[in-house]
Amino acid sequence: MNWFITIGTNEKDLFKNCISFLYLSLSINHNKLTLVKLPFKLSLLAFVCLLITSSCKKEIDYHQDWVTSTMSAKVDGTLLQCTITTAQVYDAGGKISAQISGFKGSTAFTLIISDFKGVGTYSLSDYNLATYLTGTSFAQDAYIGGSAGTIKITSYLADKYIKGTFEFKGENVSTLTVKTITEGQFNISLVPVKLPETNNSTNNLSAKVDGTTIGFTGEATSTNAPIIGNFLTIVTINGDKRMILGVLGYKGVGTYDFSTDGSATYMKDQSPTGSFTATSGSLVITSETGGKLKGTFSFKAPNENSTINTSVTVTDGTFDMPYSKK
Repeated sequence: MNWFITIGTNEKDLFKNCISFLYLSLSINHNKLTLVKLPFKLSLLAFVCLLITSSCKKEIDYHQDWVTSTMSAKVDGTLLQCTITTAQVYDAGGKISAQISGFKGSTAFTLIISDFKGVGTYSLSDYNLATYLTGTSFAQDAYIGGSAGTIKITSYLADKYIKGTFEFKGENVSTLTVKTITEGQFNISLVPVKLPETNNSTNNLSAKVDGTTIGFTGEATSTNAPIIGNFLTIVTINGDKRMILGVLGYKGVGTYDFSTDGSATYMKDQSPTGSFTATSGSLVITSETGGKLKGTFSFKAPNENSTINTSVTVTDGTFDMPYSKK
């Protein structure tokens, strides 16, 4: 699984990288569903983890005030203070990785450390990733840090907190403009916060997961981006649960195979072992008129943690939701 963006990546893998920008990043702000794009496939795609255990795990190092998490940085000299923060340490293909994100509305910072070893300095040139997002359209709104930048972990206690600093230059792949991110800092709790589930009139996607019907609320977007062309994303949420669907080379009404044309992920919760990504299945778009997208889907998905031999079967998936084109 390649969740970082690299030069020379083929279309299918690059699409999955783009889909990953949608992952964990659904938040509820003032009772409104906000779609925030994140850069990696929590694999979508991958929230699976064997959390790193500190060799000197001192409970005295943990303080209750760390539950109030913070993240901020200056963007071209202007301070951006995030109002929502998240962090996860997880197993991605047998390697421990860390994701650190902060949001303010549709603006966000996301940091990915691909070979996380705790306290230390991580260069973006070593297959790590830093992204600044100004909105919810991937190509137009993402400023991706390449080799110029660092992420420094100054303090870390497994299952408790992660603290550090960051700086990078982010380039927009669509406009080729650059944003300079300086004085970045974060102090984020790793203790999961459970969100309330909702099964009510706002649900616009439904599916059976291992025979149990679950409703979700979300929206669909098709975006025409450089290099990868037109891609469709369907992002939905219900409490801690997520259902994320995507198609590369989207052409409207028709049938798309998840194994060759896109990606589908079900997240049962926000735990390190809660994500399942499809290896087979299909999406059928039956209508896209009047600002609405309608269709059906089904898939089978193993756990993103390769050390856990579990899977889910998603059947009878249907949706009738808001649809926009970028």
